[in-house]
Amino acid sequence: MIAAFAILLFVAGANADNRIVNGEEVTSTSVAPWQASLQQGGSHFCGGSLIDATHVMSACHCRKSFVNVVLGTLQYKNPKYELYSTDFKCHPSYNSRTIDYDYGIITLPEALPSNDADVSPITVANKEYSEGTNAQITGWGRLTGGGVIPDTLQVAYVNLIDRSTCQDTWTIVTERMQCAGGQGEGACNGDSGGPLAVKDNGVWVLVGNTSWGASGCSTGVPSAWSKNFAVYSWIQANSNISV
Repeated sequence: MIAAFAILLFVAGANADNRIVNGEEVTSTSVAPWQASLQQGGSHFCGGSLIDATHVMSACHCRKSFVNVVLGTLQYKNPKYELYSTDFKCHPSYNSRTIDYDYGIITLPEALPSNDADVSPITVANKEYSEGTNAQITGWGRLTGGGVIPDTLQVAYVNLIDRSTCQDTWTIVTERMQCAGGQGEGACNGDSGGPLAVKDNGVWVLVGNTSWGASGCSTGVPSAWSKNFAVYSWIQANSNISV
């Protein structure tokens, strides 16, 4: 069993191992037009997902006093849209020790256009998805620990894992956490806050936000995303998503 001390938050930093692990380069913004890069001083440190014209979903552990939100691009250094925000709200029950309730919502200072295919909100999940459901993860992180951050957005596909199965590896998993991966692909630092998305009857749905995983970004054990369905009413109350 992996001990709790082996957990690593997936935010970029001096010791980060930043990237979607064993993924591939995204070649079109249509793959994840909701993908956001959170930056300070031109440096990417976390991801996020556009959930309506003025709100980006992320992870609370990514919160900073201000953030530049970059959208509409595959190369985080070449933003199509870049918006400065000081409004980064965390779930009031967030616990930095247990990493529970790892939810954050950024309010943008202006609405993004509704007629640009490069930026499109993703629907927030309002139901559970079963173990084995295939999901898409995207982000700008290193391929392996200590590697360089790629300029181009990466994508990989993982299967969801239910809580009881995941607790065989991680005893700290709560009802607010969605486990996935562990079969060779996964997320790592710098991917924090980014999307875990499922295609449901042709519609992409935001199941979770990249939260934590094994130290060293091992792809042999599951990682955890904060599960949006568990706090759907809070997300609704702090954004403009439709019912």
